[in-house]
Amino acid sequence: ATKRVITENMDLDPAFYEKFSKLIQQAIDEFRAKRLSDLEYLNKVIDIRNKVVSKQHDDVPEELHGNEEAMAYYGVIFPLLQEVKGDIDLVQVASKIAIDMQIIFIASAYKVQFWDDMDAQKTVMNAIDDYLFDEVKDKQGVPLSVEMMDQIIEKVMSIARFRSQRQ
Repeated sequence: ATKRVITENMDLDPAFYEKFSKLIQQAIDEFRAKRLSDLEYLNKVIDIRNKVVSKQHDDVPEELHGNEEAMAYYGVIFPLLQEVKGDIDLVQVASKIAIDMQIIFIASAYKVQFWDDMDAQKTVMNAIDDYLFDEVKDKQGVPLSVEMMDQIIEKVMSIARFRSQRQ
């Protein structure tokens, strides 16, 4: 049942659900290989289920707790930023970008049938691109490549689309 919930919600928060999908598969594999007793397997699976149901994020900064949308963005942004070289607090930068992505959507994307209006989507994508280039790259000095910016935009737009369909 937990695997089904994970599969159904994967696009809402890919990093979160992917982590638990791997943990469940690992528990199943260990049980089948007889490295876990029935009781250990049951306890492990129940623990994973409880974390999925309560949406317990263990690996996000404090300022994102309680903000599921920003946590979902953070989950895809942080791994991309790990490719960045330099003396930069990647957790803080990824956290700020995630919160700012949410603000950009609130400011410009929430209109009736937004996902049916390609011009509105392009406006938001341009706003995100401008933000990443002007604020993150130029003002904060984070050496983002164009490819990284494109990946961030693509992943954030994908998450926003799925989250809006579920509300």
